[in-house]
Amino acid sequence: MPLGKLFQLSLKSRISLLTLAVFLVGVWSIAFYATQRLQRDMLALLGTQQFSAVSTVAGQLDNELRTRLQALDRFAGEVPVALMNDAAGLQKYIATRTDLLALFNGGIRVNDAAADTVASMPYSPERIGANYADRDYMVTALRDGRTSIGRPILGRVLNAPVLGLAAPIRDGTGAIVGAVVGAINLGEPSFFDSMTNSRLGQSGGYLLIAPQHGLIVTGTDKSRTMSPMPPLGVNRNHDRFVAGYEGYGVAVSSRGVEEIAAAKRIPAADWFLVGTLPTAEALAPIHATQRRVMGVAALFSVLAGLVAWLLVRHMLRRQFAPMVSATQALSGMAQPQGAALQPLAVLHDDEVGQLIVSFNRLIESVRRNEEALKQDIVERMRVEAALRASEEKHRVLFETSRDAIMTLAPPSWRFATCNRAAIALFGADDEADFISRTPWDYSPALQPDGSPSAAKAREMMETALAEGSLLFEWEHRRLNGVTFLTSVLLSRFELGGHTMLQAHVRDITERRKAEESMRLAANVFTHAREGIVITDRDANILEVNPAFTDITGYQREDVLGQNPRILSSGKQDQAFYAAMWHELNTKGCWSGEVWNRRKDGRVYAEMLTISAVRDERGEIKHFISLLSDITALKEYQNELEHIAHYDGLTGLPNRLLLADRLRQAMNQAPRRNKRVAVAYLDLDGFKSINDNHGHEVGDHLLATLAKRLAQVLRNGDTLSRIGGDEFVAVFVDLPDHEASVPMLTRLLDAAAQPVAHGDTMLHVSASLGVTFFPQSEEIDADQLLRQADQAMYQAKQAGKNRYHIFDAEQDRNVRGLHESLEHIRQALAQRQFVLHYQPKVNMRTGALVGAEALIRWQHPQRGLLPPAAFLPVIEGHPLAIDVGEWVIDTALQQIEAWRTDGLSVPVSVNVGALQLQQADFVSRLRALMARHPGVQPGELELEILETSALEDIAVVSQVMEACQQMGIGFALDDFGTGYSSLSYLKQLPAGLLKIDRSFVRDMLNDPEDLAILEGVLGLARAFRRQTIAEGVETLPHGEMLLRMGCEWGQGYAIARPMPAQDLKRWVGSWKTPPSWQAAAPISQDRLPVLFAAVEQRAWMTALVDYLSGDGDRPAPPDTQQYRFGHLPDKATAATPGTKDAGQAVDALQRDIHRLAAELVALKREGRTDEVRARIGELNALHNRLVEQLNLLG
Repeated sequence: MPLGKLFQLSLKSRISLLTLAVFLVGVWSIAFYATQRLQRDMLALLGTQQFSAVSTVAGQLDNELRTRLQALDRFAGEVPVALMNDAAGLQKYIATRTDLLALFNGGIRVNDAAADTVASMPYSPERIGANYADRDYMVTALRDGRTSIGRPILGRVLNAPVLGLAAPIRDGTGAIVGAVVGAINLGEPSFFDSMTNSRLGQSGGYLLIAPQHGLIVTGTDKSRTMSPMPPLGVNRNHDRFVAGYEGYGVAVSSRGVEEIAAAKRIPAADWFLVGTLPTAEALAPIHATQRRVMGVAALFSVLAGLVAWLLVRHMLRRQFAPMVSATQALSGMAQPQGAALQPLAVLHDDEVGQLIVSFNRLIESVRRNEEALKQDIVERMRVEAALRASEEKHRVLFETSRDAIMTLAPPSWRFATCNRAAIALFGADDEADFISRTPWDYSPALQPDGSPSAAKAREMMETALAEGSLLFEWEHRRLNGVTFLTSVLLSRFELGGHTMLQAHVRDITERRKAEESMRLAANVFTHAREGIVITDRDANILEVNPAFTDITGYQREDVLGQNPRILSSGKQDQAFYAAMWHELNTKGCWSGEVWNRRKDGRVYAEMLTISAVRDERGEIKHFISLLSDITALKEYQNELEHIAHYDGLTGLPNRLLLADRLRQAMNQAPRRNKRVAVAYLDLDGFKSINDNHGHEVGDHLLATLAKRLAQVLRNGDTLSRIGGDEFVAVFVDLPDHEASVPMLTRLLDAAAQPVAHGDTMLHVSASLGVTFFPQSEEIDADQLLRQADQAMYQAKQAGKNRYHIFDAEQDRNVRGLHESLEHIRQALAQRQFVLHYQPKVNMRTGALVGAEALIRWQHPQRGLLPPAAFLPVIEGHPLAIDVGEWVIDTALQQIEAWRTDGLSVPVSVNVGALQLQQADFVSRLRALMARHPGVQPGELELEILETSALEDIAVVSQVMEACQQMGIGFALDDFGTGYSSLSYLKQLPAGLLKIDRSFVRDMLNDPEDLAILEGVLGLARAFRRQTIAEGVETLPHGEMLLRMGCEWGQGYAIARPMPAQDLKRWVGSWKTPPSWQAAAPISQDRLPVLFAAVEQRAWMTALVDYLSGDGDRPAPPDTQQYRFGHLPDKATAATPGTKDAGQAVDALQRDIHRLAAELVALKREGRTDEVRARIGELNALHNRLVEQLNLLG
């Protein structure tokens, strides 16, 4: 029906048609919305389920790949390097590793450094000698030294799609000598079958894609194996997945099919797994439901529409009857000569009746308004007169107000007027200048809460208009750009029949600053962890904070009005407090440690700082004290001091305390005209005790012998254990050399006595080296120890179980060094020395943190010589100072050269004790720095041995502080090998501790070295020092250090020392190994698991050596012992899932020790071939045990 004819219908017809149309539109809208919403929800549900399924499969594939990479890494570390040149021996060795075939269905092979195949399993003549240098995984292993997964290719021997994995094999120096390769035949059953044999729905499936190679690795549709992946721009989902997106989406595939696709990355290979399902299959039930819903809606619309039409027509006929009558009456009243206005008759009490009642009220209201209008005219005239009288008074108040006042006029709400205070506050020239700008010109673009000023200002004005007034805070901006905080009062008023706003603005910047300052002070006082006491000038307590109560036990009410002397413990005398008050009155502050007493009587240590508060005349009005309880810190420091001075196993003085007592004895001997004897004792045969009976028995032997040896010494003598099975005895107040002989004999006798351990009698002896002080030449404590050590070795060479006295005259003759010194002097003059640089990196991030400068001698006949070939010759000689200065000067030149080349590398230089202690060291170093102005602060670091620093700690500390003022840093080199105390470490301002390589080298197999490493790292954390590990020779060393919390490293696993010109190229190619990136720091409660793994590895190595050897060496101990029972519950319950790993550890270690006992028994029976055949089974159990321990850790 045309729209014009529709409006010509009666009102009843139009209402009926409108009601029917609304009803039908509503029914069909609901039906359409319901079906579309159902489809969207179903897509979301299917996508989420599909992503979950893909994530599960991807996680399984990632775990499988990581397991194989780790297995290759372990196998590469276990391959005997000597066999790399023995193809037959290597083939025989690799044949024992059948456990690897369960991981690599395509076999494994070993390639040499030239990528030629040396051995394979299963043995394949076609592979032997084949070169694989063109394989990317081989390039990564041999050139970059990384374990990796290669590009899927068609195998030469298998003639099938093959996936290759490779790990580098390194020798003892860290050099790469070959690679281990594991092959996975994609055409044969493998762990990929869990994915390729699965489907999503009836027609969906999986695709495993390697985006870096542009290949489909494999999938449910095997025909797509190794086919190119779809090009970018064809499939929106595929493009997102390649870019790194993980999730699901709906798009048309490259084959023109709309699909639901979900993807999850596989980090181990940097691949991603895609699961697809056509939407036609996924939404088939939904489409059927939609068709049924639409059919029902159509039938319902026809029936319900007919009923609604009839009902509406009937209701409207009855409803409009009264309205027709009222319309006729109103027409009569509207005639010019019609009847006067009078109420209409109300026939029904419905909507029409209510309309007639309202009209009757309107007639009455018109009559009343006529009367009110007359009265309003009279009142308005009176008000206008009063308004004119008050206008002048308002103008005076407006102009003299100290607050800025402005009026804003509608509809633009620009300024209409302003007073002088507003002009001054905002920096305008005059009123015309002020009102020529918009309100937004006086505000920044955004308010402090981030909202736009213009929008928020309109919101405030609308609120003020609605409520009559509004008070709020606002950030304004002066015309010079300076912002300030104000308080604004917006008030609505009427003027000339127009609604306007008046704004009162007051600058509250200073008030707000004062409020914030007071609030901050109150928060600090209440929430500070330090106790705070406020007293008057006479030291009467006025206020204390809650922390004071926590520390002292006194409540606030207990101490108000009291003197702080109620806390006195009596440990400080009157002179102490007199000096405190003198410093307070003269300097205005005092800080130090005091011992006070709590309310319960307990004495505690306190760090106290007192400051005087003066008034404007400079007179003291109050005192503020800050106090901290440092009792626990004092106790911990005492405990650490004891640990630092005494050996943990024997209780004897350690190297540090020995050095102190030896220096005291050497200082006293000349004054008393006595002799000092230093005896260096080393046990004979102790290593065999450890090898045959284990470290526990060895420790028992050392502890027992230590007690016996100490008992034969006199009071005043010192016996010290300096490491392993080495002891040093210091005999004091000897009248002559012969007086030491009886004591030396008693030491030998005590060491030779057997020690019982269970049913076993342990026998060792001792070799003693002896030297005396004073001597004809000046000698220090370290030289005495070296002399005694040298004499001890001569005693061993003479047959052991005896003592040998050091011959100083013979030693002087042997150490003729003049010729060697002259050669080195000439080399320095002829510039034969060069510097190589070894990078230092953050092993977790890969960032280069510096490089160590290492001297080399480019000898004209002997070639490049390492420092060990010539530096010992000049140790302690003045020539060492000249060489040291040349190294510093050359390193500074190289820093400038690198900086010119766009490379900023901090360089560390080793400085000897003799050079460091020169009186003019600082001035000469300052002159060297001045010659190289391009070197920035922090780019030069000096490395000193901790033993060098201790020779004169006061002087060394001053030198270090002077150098730090020049921007030069310091590192303590070979940390842990010396005997520095915690107090010395606290005094030396060295920012970096270098952990000695001797602890790093064997930490993977020696629990004692690992324990030392943990102690050094804990000490560094306690003193807030950075640490770096030397000797990071392999990837497992780096992984272990990262797990222990040491992130900086230096060693062959990172880079060998190199010429300066090679460093920039190395920086461009260096990448952190993936295994290091994945090595998360281990928590304290997991450390026992780490130690257990190292202990297990050491025990396993000894066991395999015994089982595979031909000699009669005894088996390692504990073959029947149940190990790892000492693991704490936290180690197996801290993380969900580790409980199962803990149970697996228990079961595996029982299996290992059961099998070990069987193999040892077979070995003893002479069945060596059977034992060797089953070593692979033992290794497989061991590998599984280490994997479970890694899960725990």
